[in-house]
Order: sequence, then structure tokens, then C-alpha cells
Amino acid sequence: MKELFRTYRSSILLLASMFIGGMIGFFWGPGASILQPVADTFLNLLYCCVVPLIFCSLSAAIAKMTDLSKLAKIMGIFLVLTLVTGVISCIFMLIPSILVDTGAGVTLNLTEQVDTANSSLNVLGMFTVGDFPLLLSKSHLMALIVFTVIFSIGIIQAGEKGKTIVDLMENLTAVIVKVIGIVMKIAPIGLGCYFAILIGNNGSNVVGPLSKAIGLYMVVIVLYFIVSQSLEAYFAAGMDGVKLWWKTCVPATLTALGTCSSAATLPINLEHAKKLGIPDEIADLVIPLGANLHKDGACVIQIIKIAFLCSVFDVNFVTPRNILMAIVVSVIASVVMGGIPAGGYVAEIFIISAFGFPPEAIPIMVLIGTITDAPATAVNVTGDTGLAMMIARIVEGKDWMKKGLLKKEEQVNI
Repeated sequence: MKELFRTYRSSILLLASMFIGGMIGFFWGPGASILQPVADTFLNLLYCCVVPLIFCSLSAAIAKMTDLSKLAKIMGIFLVLTLVTGVISCIFMLIPSILVDTGAGVTLNLTEQVDTANSSLNVLGMFTVGDFPLLLSKSHLMALIVFTVIFSIGIIQAGEKGKTIVDLMENLTAVIVKVIGIVMKIAPIGLGCYFAILIGNNGSNVVGPLSKAIGLYMVVIVLYFIVSQSLEAYFAAGMDGVKLWWKTCVPATLTALGTCSSAATLPINLEHAKKLGIPDEIADLVIPLGANLHKDGACVIQIIKIAFLCSVFDVNFVTPRNILMAIVVSVIASVVMGGIPAGGYVAEIFIISAFGFPPEAIPIMVLIGTITDAPATAVNVTGDTGLAMMIARIVEGKDWMKKGLLKKEEQVNI
């Protein structure tokens, strides 16, 4: 028992803190919001690690590639798998949504107004910014990744003069990883407070008109989480991959549940990728990209929103046109959500435009999105490591995990 606790000590502490936080939020209700400053302290420290971690680790990983065709191959596979897994997650939610009428007999107040003034349909705008300092913001991670890729190619083209930069980036990455380890010491407190706030503010919302939709969603998202991650790990590395993935996934999963932020979970998720033996040039590219573009959990949310609203507004959801439209809109919306400012509202606009719902439906979608955000973020985040594992299998061959773990062990022993 002592050995078991030593092995899973951090995971057990995180689970215990979130359980205690959830109980506090359940009994305290909205008053748990008083814990927000404590929770934000932890989250802000994590956010401060995100930009330097992406820039340094991704620069070093790409700059060490002598074959740029490998970079193009990784990017191409990433985009294909992102679309494929997005469609599969939509279908996973579509089937139960067709079988269960989540909006039957529901009457909702549609008078609430939602400000969408800051939303933007400029999808291409997420890849660049107008001034260099803007790259140093967690709000522009896609632009940072694009700049980092270009910067890394520049290092490669500089030849011998670029080697010093690569060494610097590797050393900075090692330091940032240690900083993240220090920040994670207060993770039980921060995540416990976040979970208390989450349950305190949203616990009562699932009792009422949305209860059937939220209940169905929770069942499906848990099943999808278990099935998808197990299958991805098995495809990538067989049963050894499945066992190792589930053994090491707890910190990233709980951080995603507690913070509801892919960006905040990014440092922990990158560490998870290293523990799985995923090569640096794949992990350091795919995990940050996935945090912005690969969002299977968000696809599931969009489907339940569409199915619920179709029922409420008496629109026949079960037609070839509406089912196909639901899949297309959900995949596009999930990609857009993480890439541009106020992306969530843009997703709502996509849905309204495609299905002809009244603008007053936006508050319903925002409420559903808020309540379902935590488990969706967990699926988004953990799906990135699963995706990276599959890419490693395709690019590096079937023995990629053994080679990767051996390489990590050698680096530790140096």
C-alpha cells in the first residue's frame, strides 16, 4: 500500500482535493466564489509558463529536424486525424441524441441577452498578430505557434550559427519544466478551489429543463473518454500503450477538469506526452496545436446543443441534411472556438445560421456550454496525447514507444 501511494501520490492528492472542493461547492453554493482569488493564483502561474514553454520547446524540437519533409508529414497527419476524430466524436453523440428526445416538454425563458460584440469571424486572423509583443499572450497561441515554426525553420537555415540558439532553447525548456514542477506543488489547493467554484455555481443548473440533456451528455462524454483514449493508445502502441496512458493521464485530466482550460493544462499535458515516450519533435508540435485545434469534447457539446434546440424549437433533427449539417458545423465550430477571440460565440452564430434558430437561443447554448465545459476540456486535452501517440506510430514505426522511453531514461541518467 505504501508503494502504491508513493507511485500515485500526486494523482491521489489531486483527486482528494477535487473531491473535497466539490463537496464544499455543493454545500456552500455560489458563496464558494469567494475562493476565486486562490484559484486564480494557481491558474495565473500556469498561464505564465505556457508561452515560454511553447516557444522554447517547439523551437528546439523543430530546429533539431534536419528533414523538413518530416515536419510537413507530421502536420499533414495531424490535420487529417483532427478531422477524423472530430467526425467520430460527433457520431458518438449523434446516436444517443437521436434515440433520446432531450428537449421534450421543455419551456425556457429566452429573454436573456448575451453580448457577442467581441466575437469575430476572421478565422485567418488567428494565425498572425499585428505586433511582436502580442505573441507573448496566451490569447494568441496559434499565432505564436506559426511564428515559432517559421523561427525554427530560420534556425535550421542558419546552419552552424543556429546551433547555439538550439542549445539555448533546450536549456530554457529544462528550466521552464522545473518551474512548472514548482507551480504544481500548489495544484491540489488551486484545483480544489476551482472545483468548489464550479460545483457551487453550476450544480443547481442541471436540475430542471436541462437535466435530461446534461445527464445524457455526461454519460456519453465519459464513455467517449474511456473508449476513444483506449482505442487511440491501443492503435499507437498496443496494450502496453493503453496501460501506460491510463497510468499517467490523471494529472492532466484533473487539471483540465478543474481549470476548464486547455491552455492552462498545456504544460502538464506536455509532461504527460514525455512520460509516454512520444518523441519531442512530435509532442512539442502536436500538443500545442491540439490545444487550439483538436477538440473532440467540443464537438460532442455542439451536437447536444443542436439536438436540444431542435427539440425545443420543433425542428426535425433526424433528417440527412440536418445530421450532416450538425457534423460539419460541430467540427468547424470546435476548431474555431480555440483559435479566435470569443470563439465560443462564433460557434453559436454558426449553429444559429445553419439551423435558423432565433438569436435568443444563444443564452441556452452558453448555459449548456458552461455546464459541460469541464468534462469536454478533459476530453480535448487527453485527446491531444492520444493523437500524438498515433502520429508517433505512423511516423516512427511500431516500436516508437520503447525507443522513446529508452531515450528519456538515458537523458535522465546523463
